[in-house]
Amino acid sequence: MDTRRSLAALLLLLSTAAFADTGKVDGSMTVNGKTTKLKYAYAVPRKDPFDKTKNATFVIATDVELPQTALVDDMSMMEATMNKPFNGIEWLINDEKRVVGLSIHSTNLKKKMDQFSSVGEEKLDLDAQTPTHVAGRLYLPKQGDFFDEKYQYDIKFDVPVVAVKAPDPKADLKGTMLPAGGGEPGKAYEAYRKVLLAGNIPALRKSVSKDRQADFDDPDFKKMFPLIQEMAPKNVKITAGSIDGDTATLLAEAKDKNETSTGKITMVREAGAWKVAKEDWKSRSE
Repeated sequence: MDTRRSLAALLLLLSTAAFADTGKVDGSMTVNGKTTKLKYAYAVPRKDPFDKTKNATFVIATDVELPQTALVDDMSMMEATMNKPFNGIEWLINDEKRVVGLSIHSTNLKKKMDQFSSVGEEKLDLDAQTPTHVAGRLYLPKQGDFFDEKYQYDIKFDVPVVAVKAPDPKADLKGTMLPAGGGEPGKAYEAYRKVLLAGNIPALRKSVSKDRQADFDDPDFKKMFPLIQEMAPKNVKITAGSIDGDTATLLAEAKDKNETSTGKITMVREAGAWKVAKEDWKSRSE
């Protein structure tokens, strides 16, 4: 038996299966005179943003492979775009077989942006739309113009609809698990929130890490501070956490009216005291 030939066949099989999971796409997009071939397509189930009792299908065709985590929700897609800009079209098809949302991602835009929304001029010819499969053609009959950004696209797609689960944030916890409430790092974070909401800037400065204290020297900081207070998550509850050396990670949840946010807070121990180094919050509507 030729081991090398068998191994090559296995690798070919695996690579073909991986490509098949992305679906089939034949299309391109042209932005400001530059044409990009779209090689990958993905589809995931979503709720209709205009009627949460109904289902919709989110489809995206791109020039690069996307990680599954980018397809979880709009915030995850935005993060993926910020980390690595790409070229592609994303669209949302409701259960009435209409496009109810469409965004264009491009590295060829003139202005300081990498995407914009444009819905209403596109044409959609659907061959199939089921809970597990969507196929058809999405195209723009004539060139579009978005504030002097010229664009056009034509995409044929045949894609499996695959549900994607958000990664478990607890999987990132390292070291010793913290008790309910986050232990000492949790108390330090709660103290930070109190002085933030109270508007005590000198105390707030002392509660953050050294590398964040430079933010307070920005001439615009005091002007922005009321907005920072307003945007701070409300009704925060620490749900889990861990300590790894002089770094602690806190997982938290916040609820404000019909919006729920999940947070990941990084704390560092400096001169024996826990300080807030970084906060990452993601929100979603109920």
